[in-house]
Amino acid sequence: MLGHNLMELRKKHGYSQQEIADMLSVSRQTISNWESGQGAPALDKAYELARIYKISLDDLVGNEVRSMAENQKEKDTHVLKKAIGRICILDCSDWDVLLWDGAEEDASGNIRVKILDVNETWIKIEYTRRKEGTIFQKETVQRLVDLSKIHGIRFEEGE
Repeated sequence: MLGHNLMELRKKHGYSQQEIADMLSVSRQTISNWESGQGAPALDKAYELARIYKISLDDLVGNEVRSMAENQKEKDTHVLKKAIGRICILDCSDWDVLLWDGAEEDASGNIRVKILDVNETWIKIEYTRRKEGTIFQKETVQRLVDLSKIHGIRFEEGE
């Protein structure tokens, strides 16, 4: 999983293995080995990778990094950054993933999410879903969503 994440992030950001290797002062073969699962970066190198890709270490090693091929311009995220910690409804072209994941909808069919973090590439959200294999139990899930998939944001009145 880590190897796949490293490859997807590198490609998404348009770097070659050699460019990443140069940034980290390692060989291109080392990067290739990490991406193919034949090794893993030491903690200091993983930290540098997370910094390069502007994500947390948790997100780097998690299973939420997905391939997003389109290049994006740097986004103005100041409005979204002010929404960190707030509950909202996002207009998102990636909801099929959340619906498939079992995200809980309200009576209007909206999925309410809490914004946890934002950078120029990702928005980290939290939402509630039915716990797998149960009928009534719920669990809280965190997910990364490519910022290019977010088209708008709406807050409930009084929010």
